[in-house]
Amino acid sequence: MITWRLKDWDWNISSRNQNNVKLKREYLHKFLAFSIIAISFVAIIINATENMNYGLILKNYRALFTAFVMTLGVSLITLVLSMISGFVFYICMISENKFIKSFTNMLKEIVMGTPLLVMIFLVVYVFGIKVNFHNKLVLGIVALSAYMSPYIANSYKTAIAVIDDSQYKVMNLYNFSLYQRYRFIIVPQIVRPLIPSMLNNLSSIIKGSALLKIVSVSEISYTITVISNENYAVVEGYLIMWIMYLMITIPLSMLAKNIGRRYEI
Repeated sequence: MITWRLKDWDWNISSRNQNNVKLKREYLHKFLAFSIIAISFVAIIINATENMNYGLILKNYRALFTAFVMTLGVSLITLVLSMISGFVFYICMISENKFIKSFTNMLKEIVMGTPLLVMIFLVVYVFGIKVNFHNKLVLGIVALSAYMSPYIANSYKTAIAVIDDSQYKVMNLYNFSLYQRYRFIIVPQIVRPLIPSMLNNLSSIIKGSALLKIVSVSEISYTITVISNENYAVVEGYLIMWIMYLMITIPLSMLAKNIGRRYEI
């Protein structure tokens, strides 16, 4: 008995040591990967061109901060609106009405096949003129929301897939209304997988908002383009623009991964 316990204890120690070695190797690999990327990033920032002068851009720090806030604001508003429209889109996609379902699926293919640049142009310069509405910021948000709706509808579809057929049978058995289905059964279960997906969609919206510069919305891309042209510092401007977007998108991506890992999504 004592011998068996000693062997079991030795096996536990050996297993623990192997896990520690594996963990150390994993951290080492991550450190090496990070070091290579960091060195490459710094090399690009320093040596992109001769006589780099970031001060030409950074001296307009107030305008840059305003643009940063504008980008975040536009992106968050777009996410909220597209979550609402995307949910309506999803309901229509699964509708029992054949016409609504077919129409929505066709519209989905058209929107997803349209470049965002074209969508912004159509909403601002075609739809906006037709309805005699000329606020480019609002129209830009509408364009981004319309573009993101099918993608967010797909996120809802993926999240709702976690609910199996047996649960729907129970809901049918007890004659749950549509509101009761979503309020008590569906929504509580889809929230966890939906959060990382929405964070990733927010990251996509932030990057897509750069195209609003074609309608002169004062977000990061437009502001830096104007400053760069005024100071003849195009390369410096694009590199700072790159850094500013990474400051937003990388934390969002890491947050989405951590949430997904925590809930084993």
